[in-house]
Amino acid sequence: MKVGMVLLVALTVAMWFGISSVSKKKEVLTSQYNELETQMFEKESAFEDMLTLYDKVESQISDILEKENLIQHQGNDRIDRRNNEKIFKEISMIDDLIFRSKQDLRQLEDEAKSANLKLGVFERRINGLQAELNERATVITTLKAELSKKDETLAFMISQQDSLNQTINAQLTDLEEKALKVQQLTAQNSELNKSFLAIGTFEDLQSKGVVAKEGGFLGIFGKRVALQEEADEKSFMTVDRRNVQKLRIEAASLSLVSSHPLGSYQILPGDSEAEQVLEITDPESFWKVSKYLVISKKI
Repeated sequence: MKVGMVLLVALTVAMWFGISSVSKKKEVLTSQYNELETQMFEKESAFEDMLTLYDKVESQISDILEKENLIQHQGNDRIDRRNNEKIFKEISMIDDLIFRSKQDLRQLEDEAKSANLKLGVFERRINGLQAELNERATVITTLKAELSKKDETLAFMISQQDSLNQTINAQLTDLEEKALKVQQLTAQNSELNKSFLAIGTFEDLQSKGVVAKEGGFLGIFGKRVALQEEADEKSFMTVDRRNVQKLRIEAASLSLVSSHPLGSYQILPGDSEAEQVLEITDPESFWKVSKYLVISKKI
């Protein structure tokens, strides 16, 4: 009887472990399946976007070929002043189409890399489009040279167009450089205006190491404040001092632990008895002594 009971218990335990193992494997497989399904959906969506962009480039190249044939046909005839403007506009449109097509191709290549799609056939088709665009650009350059020889006025207009393109490219480069400088200056300005804020009861501030036992504030020199070891940056909230003008704080009373000139701020009652307002009236003077703002509150 005892042997039977032991066998029954052993069998039950074995079945439990077996079911548990199968359940865990099922969870792992389900998770892997969901992840693969998500990846497939993302790749499929990316591939559809790429096909749309590919068709767009093909259509643009078709337009380029059509306009090239028109110009070549007109170039075989005697060019007069009435045709100059029309031919010039066609060439300008082709230049624009080639430029936009190259941009679209770069986007197509970037999307293929971003989606991590390794499609040999599709990549070869992209390369084929790139080669076709390069050939079209060469043809247009040749057409410009031929047409320039036939008519001085057209040559002058083409020269103006090329000069304009160079000017535009130079202006774009200049704008990019200025934008970069603005970005750098903005980052520097943000760094210069970076300040650190801590609000809490004295006990909270003390437990975080912001306030010393005697009431001294970390990192601040003052007549009544001793220099302490640096506090963990996680104890402070990083703020842009330009955006800190008025702070509404739930508290019965407030006091500043950090050093700030009197007259550069005021503490006012809030909308209720449980609210106090710190208003910085002279930001330049207020932040001149310290980049830290530590507020001790009583609830």
